[in-house]
Amino acid sequence: MFMVAGANSRAIVEDFQASIARALEQGTTLADFRQDFDTIVKRHGWSYKGERGWRTQTIFETNLRTAYAAGRYAQMSAPDTLATFPYWQYNHSGAVHPRVDHLAWNGKVLAADDPFWDTNYPPNGFRCGCFVTPVSRPGLRRLGKAGPDSSPDLDQLGTDQPRGVDPSFAYNPGKAWLEQTAPGPVAVAADEAQVAAFVNSALRGKWPDGAWTPVAVTEAKIAASLEVKAGVEIRLSAGTIRSQIKDQVATPAAYGVLPGHLVRTGKLVKDRNGEWGLTGNHDGQLYFAEIRIARQPDGRQEIHLTSLRRTDQQQLAKILGEP
Repeated sequence: MFMVAGANSRAIVEDFQASIARALEQGTTLADFRQDFDTIVKRHGWSYKGERGWRTQTIFETNLRTAYAAGRYAQMSAPDTLATFPYWQYNHSGAVHPRVDHLAWNGKVLAADDPFWDTNYPPNGFRCGCFVTPVSRPGLRRLGKAGPDSSPDLDQLGTDQPRGVDPSFAYNPGKAWLEQTAPGPVAVAADEAQVAAFVNSALRGKWPDGAWTPVAVTEAKIAASLEVKAGVEIRLSAGTIRSQIKDQVATPAAYGVLPGHLVRTGKLVKDRNGEWGLTGNHDGQLYFAEIRIARQPDGRQEIHLTSLRRTDQQQLAKILGEP
């Protein structure tokens, strides 16, 4: 999530996001961001609340910390890392004027899958500098703990907001990021070049079978037929790439183009086994993509691309069980 409190248009938020992205990628400073801030404010005629220095620092630090937290979560939740470090420790920033709850959680060690982390993975508010560190089983014993601590009571009378968390911060930025954009523990954007790179890397064995990348998102008409929400991602796993490669499209670049093209211009069909698929033409060639819908225990809907191949009308008729 990228947020700018009080921003009154998507265009303003996107301009700020681009500036923060430069800071992440190029190491630009708060002073650089303040120059961008002035330009963006002038371009959009935005009348913001608060003093410029405080406002710019809050936007800059909050979104950098959130992005860092997301990457940190991705590293710590990787299967190999979790096997070695199954516990996570909450660490207070050491601020001179601490939030009482954040200070109370300092040093607490909880299981990595404790529900606490779903809502209270830091940052837990504006200017919150708390962070999380992984803990191994021997490390837990060195801390003098026979097991993880009890999860804090987050109930607050009369509100659904978890205790100690500012509004809009009651979520886990890394978990949200991975669920939307990641092949396993590392994020990959659903654009043509990145998808092709993912396919090439998967074929070289870089990604485990469970790693995946988004290759398209469902549009309203297809989503209604599949009985899923519009915008649900269609995901391609590394295991599918390797297991189906003999039947797949010849070039990795095709994976970046064809799934999205079939969603936008193709036809949703069912094969002879009752499985859903997408079929359509691209550059004079007919293609068929098989998809599978999965509903997770927590209610999330996932769509997986299980095969993608060239075909012709005769072969397609066999696939669909037509005479």
